[in-house]
Amino acid sequence: MRPLPGWVIWIGSAVIGFHLFAILMHVLAASSGPWVTPMGDSQDAGPMFARTPDEVLGPKYLVPLKMSSDYHFAGNRPEAFGVKFEVVLRDNQGKEVTRLKFPEEGANFWVRHRQARLASRLLADSPVPPPEGEAISAPKQKPPTISIWEQIGDGSAMEVARFRLKTTPEHLIKRDRPVYRPSELSIVLARSYMRYLCRKHGAASAELIRHSRMPILSAAVLTDPLPPNTIADMIASYEYRVEN
Repeated sequence: MRPLPGWVIWIGSAVIGFHLFAILMHVLAASSGPWVTPMGDSQDAGPMFARTPDEVLGPKYLVPLKMSSDYHFAGNRPEAFGVKFEVVLRDNQGKEVTRLKFPEEGANFWVRHRQARLASRLLADSPVPPPEGEAISAPKQKPPTISIWEQIGDGSAMEVARFRLKTTPEHLIKRDRPVYRPSELSIVLARSYMRYLCRKHGAASAELIRHSRMPILSAAVLTDPLPPNTIADMIASYEYRVEN
């Protein structure tokens, strides 16, 4: 059998090496966790040397090949939060038009499943780590801001903890309690769904109210009394207004 030319072997080896490099960077860039931290459970991102090439190779190379999944699915978490949401639609005067609850009780299994998946994606909160130092903005520039959950009142055992989404400068975030923020994906999903419902029902504004509850771990049955907020509901709201 006639041997392959050397240049074919070199090109083939380069293609195979590039493919394995893209997969290796994607594997190393995958987040790990949840890890127990003083701020609560947190996901750790992969090292920067892997995330940088993965941000380029992932969308442009692995996605067309359908090899971009790291198999870290939200449904693989056995100790998941219980979550549902409702959307309040209002007119221009702020009067309530209708109130919709999801997952819908009368919907078929497939619709309820999709609505439950949407609700679970709205629950992707993460702790805001304490700043390493006080950031000083450039002259005539506004300080960097961040969207966080601001607690309304003090939640305690057997009560409801209420939160609202607030955009605040990073250096003004209070550190006397854990601070959490929603993921960018959950903000996009909430605003997109509220925009769709406003267009469908002819409303001028919408408020998406998320109801969630932490899972009760088996060790809680040995604790008397229960720790604070063990069975407390968390109510967090997103707001959206139609732009004229």
